[in-house]
Parts: sequence; structure tokens; C-alpha cells
Amino acid sequence: MGMRSRIVLAAGLTAALAGCGSSPATAPLACPTPGILAEGADLTRYRPGPVKDLTTLEFDARLAGLSGGCNPGRGNRSIEMTISANFTVERGAGAEGREFDLPWSVVMIDPADGRIIGQDFVDRVGFARNETRTSIQSAPVTVTLPVGEGRRAQDYRIWATFALTPEDLALNRRRGPR
Repeated sequence: MGMRSRIVLAAGLTAALAGCGSSPATAPLACPTPGILAEGADLTRYRPGPVKDLTTLEFDARLAGLSGGCNPGRGNRSIEMTISANFTVERGAGAEGREFDLPWSVVMIDPADGRIIGQDFVDRVGFARNETRTSIQSAPVTVTLPVGEGRRAQDYRIWATFALTPEDLALNRRRGPR
């Protein structure tokens, strides 16, 4: 490649980059920040039976964090929000297996009518031999947030929580936030 070709190539690249900078800027996409529901941040499972102590504990899991982002949906009538949950899990002395299902949910309050919308998910956690503690990140899940007609993305209230039984919720309330 001769010197003239390199100069033309460099000039073309400079013009292309300058063109990118001069195009009208698109507004950043509003993306609500999901939170973790405090009463639903823990999931403790025991072997079936009347005794619920360290000897029958199968696992103790904690919803430790969330990550994700948003993309425009079809025809700008919705926002597609992707969320991944981070879990820390401790295998108990009463565990008979090495794999456990972690049922969790994303719960949203619709800003237009106050309706509660939920989507349920399950992630599986596995423990290696002699491993008692691990952290995993869920597969990314997508929730659709309708926008327009009195709904703005930033007005949605969104939480992640374990899918709890009434007994799980009672235990978390007795124990308090950890």
C-alpha cells in the first residue's frame, strides 16, 4: 500500500468518525433500577419432618445482587428489561443431594393501574464434592414493560425475591434481615 493510499484511507476514516459525532444524539433509554425485596432475600430449606435445625438443613440461599439493562421493545411501545440475579448458597449438613433448585420471581407494579405483575423463574445450583458454599449468577431473564398511555419505564417499581411459601416468609420475618 502506497503512501497516497494510506492518507486517503486515514482521511476517509476521520471523515466517517466525524460523521458519527455530528449525528443527532439519541436520548439514553430510561431503565428502572430493580431492588431486592428484603423479606424475600433469603430461602432456607430443611429436610421434610418436624425437626428444623442445623442437622436437617439442606441449604441456605441469599439473593445477593442484581444486574441487567434495558433495550427498546417493538415499535417503542415497550422496554425489554434483562435481569440476572446473583445468589450465594450454603449447603447444609442435612443435604442429601448436591443440586438444588432456587425458585425466584421478578415482581413489578404497573404505574398505570397499580396492578402487580409477577414472573417466576428457577435456577439450579450445584455443589462440587466437599464444597459447602458457592455463588452463582442466574441465566438472564427478560421482562417486558409496556410504555406509553400513562406508563413510563422509570415509573415501574421492580423487585426480585425468592418464591417463598408462607412458612418461608414466616421464617424470614422471625429471623429479620440478615
